[in-house]
Amino acid sequence: MYVKNYPFIRFAILFISGVIVGKSFPIATYIVISLISSSILIFFIANKLNGSKIFSFTSFVVFSFSFGLLTILIHKTEIESKLSKYQKEKNVSAYGTVEETDLKKDYEVSFNLKLDSIFISNKMIKTNENLLCRLRSDSIDRKLFYESIKPGNKILIKGTFQQGRDIRNPGEFDYRKFLLSKGITGIITAYDSASVKILSDDYFFFKNIIFETRKSIDELIHQLHNSQTTGLLRGLLLADRTEIDFETKQNFVNSGVIHILAVSGLHVGYILLFFIVVFGRFNIYVRSFLTIVGLICFMIITGVPASVFRATLMSVILIIAFLSGRSTNLLNSIALSAVIILLFRPEEIFNPGFQLSYSAVLSIAIIYPVLQKMILQSGITNKYLKNILLFAGVSLSAQIGTLPFTLAYFNKLSVIALFSNLIVIPLVGVIVGLALVTLLVGSLLPLVATYFAIVNNSITSLMIDLIRFTGGLDFSYLRINNFSVLDSVIFYLFIAILIYSFKKSESIKFKLAVTIFVFANILVFTQLDDKKLLPDGILSVLMIDVGQGDSFLIKFPAGQTVLIDAGVVDPFFDTGERIIIPLLDYLGIEKIDYGFVSHLDTDHYGGFASLLFNKRIKEIYRPKPDSSDKSIRFEKFLDRLKIPRHIYEKDKKNIGNVALYILNDSDNEFINKLSSNDRSGIIKIIFGETSFLFVGDAENPAEKFYLNSNRKFLDSDVLKVGHHGSSTGSSMEFLEAVSPDISLVSAGIKNKFGHPSEMVLQRLKEINSKVFRTDSQGAVLLQSNGNKINVVDWRNY
Repeated sequence: MYVKNYPFIRFAILFISGVIVGKSFPIATYIVISLISSSILIFFIANKLNGSKIFSFTSFVVFSFSFGLLTILIHKTEIESKLSKYQKEKNVSAYGTVEETDLKKDYEVSFNLKLDSIFISNKMIKTNENLLCRLRSDSIDRKLFYESIKPGNKILIKGTFQQGRDIRNPGEFDYRKFLLSKGITGIITAYDSASVKILSDDYFFFKNIIFETRKSIDELIHQLHNSQTTGLLRGLLLADRTEIDFETKQNFVNSGVIHILAVSGLHVGYILLFFIVVFGRFNIYVRSFLTIVGLICFMIITGVPASVFRATLMSVILIIAFLSGRSTNLLNSIALSAVIILLFRPEEIFNPGFQLSYSAVLSIAIIYPVLQKMILQSGITNKYLKNILLFAGVSLSAQIGTLPFTLAYFNKLSVIALFSNLIVIPLVGVIVGLALVTLLVGSLLPLVATYFAIVNNSITSLMIDLIRFTGGLDFSYLRINNFSVLDSVIFYLFIAILIYSFKKSESIKFKLAVTIFVFANILVFTQLDDKKLLPDGILSVLMIDVGQGDSFLIKFPAGQTVLIDAGVVDPFFDTGERIIIPLLDYLGIEKIDYGFVSHLDTDHYGGFASLLFNKRIKEIYRPKPDSSDKSIRFEKFLDRLKIPRHIYEKDKKNIGNVALYILNDSDNEFINKLSSNDRSGIIKIIFGETSFLFVGDAENPAEKFYLNSNRKFLDSDVLKVGHHGSSTGSSMEFLEAVSPDISLVSAGIKNKFGHPSEMVLQRLKEINSKVFRTDSQGAVLLQSNGNKINVVDWRNY
């Protein structure tokens, strides 16, 4: 009905289809021009034939679709970067103009720099590319710089250049592609204020007003609220979620309320309501004008994300339609806003925020009327219960529409989302409204504003506690993996069948039967294209790319899992949180059966903290505790979490039909006197005729010990090269004893240690061992059927 009555919706559907096709499958310019020319020609033919419906319809379809293709051509974002050949370079100097400045973070100040020139590898490159620049120094340095920098300043920055991280592990977010979609071709990181100099006080007037406004709001939020409320309000009002910790975000996902952390139509609705109340004393025209101005200001302050633009545009359309006495259609307004956004930023079609926002509001517009009719015809007389059900209907509609995207991006289906949203959404409205009052009062009467802030702190704490409780329940969500584009198409197709059936029949039995039929088919058909990267029945060994560190995920034929090391944790990056947990979610691994900490170096055991804290490890194997601070802290951490743990000692563990040997002798005095590296856990895995040897960071002294005690047993098909390929290990005698066909080296790109050593690589070449490295290849997946080991290209899954 809507498509028939509002032809612009048809145009939007065809236009968006053209954008998607043009973005996914580049089409030559002459073909697009030919299609548009043909559509115009067909249109004139239709007029000559007295408006032939077939010709008119064909002209409309071809033109609308081709216009989407043309939009992609106009906004072609493929950047011919002069810096693409440089992966990571130190001592780089860049000169340019500050385009945008981000709000301060706990650990850095970041801004976008439009280059004039850059000195890299002793070569000057003239280019106008954009870089993301970061200052990571002490807090005083950062504070002084943050207070001084303005959009439009000329800047000289010296530091380390690197590309954004691309897909280095299965299921990983392509940060490099994300940066390129925003026109950013690299990153420069400086580590002291002397490395960043403001060369001129010139600034962009309008951009600076926006930045100073955002900065003032941010400072006022920090002054008046506690850290928990501050992090939330920054997300709700300024679209900056950097101060919301990982655990809280995960609880929001598990509870099905993660959408409230993205500034969207929900927040614009609250802002609209606030302005209507504040300007209520003015006449209708003044009130409407001020409300529109207020909404536009809010949109600009948040950085104009697609969801806010869409909601603001729709609100403005509705206000103008109301003032002019004309009716408007929700779907028509949605279509109009989508087309406007994509005309200027067609890459937004692949932005998760855009997808979630539009799927939610479209679902509300299409599904909610069906649910509303059912509720109103149910015969419920209690108005409170009826209103609760109507509100739940809105929430359920949005959740149905966004479900494919939620599953694709988070791999979780919250089973308590409906309940959580009934409480959380109203609380968010109260928090946003109270925050706006607090900020307005705080700019004039800071002391009075503190009382409002105290109340908001309490409400926020209550809401976060509720989300933490519901998100922490064992049954709060189901893990759904490998939800593909095809699965999404199947889902929406069957939901359309369901909605159509509900509109065609009033029979409760018929509706129930169709509902069961639809969801049963969704369950069956969405599993048809599922693939297991780590299938059952074989042994899989995945060398995870954690940068300068170690981490190996092993899945045994019977399904048990082992994680040997978990990478690094530092103030800027936690591999457990940012790499390994998302990887486990992607692979559908709820818990690791056995975690092996090779030794207590930060780049090996650091990532275990997040995994243990999030209950993703059942048992831990680690070196014999000693009197070092790291060992004491680690033992206390394990005690607090009540994690079962075992000390490395000579042992054989049968895991299904695979044998896992631990070669360490925890009572040997010679070994116990060696360094932490040389006391690394030494693990050998044998499956059928194939074998794998893991040696942690063992160096020459440990190698000599194991050569004396286990020389023949060291022989293995695959070797995890010790200490990232450092020259302090991997002696020729040791390598000849192991004689690996495949050698695995885990090291960071152009790391400061120079790993792997050229001398070690030469030795591996001399013994004819094929070398795989994370710094050059990313993650590496080996699979054994017990007779043969294959190297699997995980990027094709």
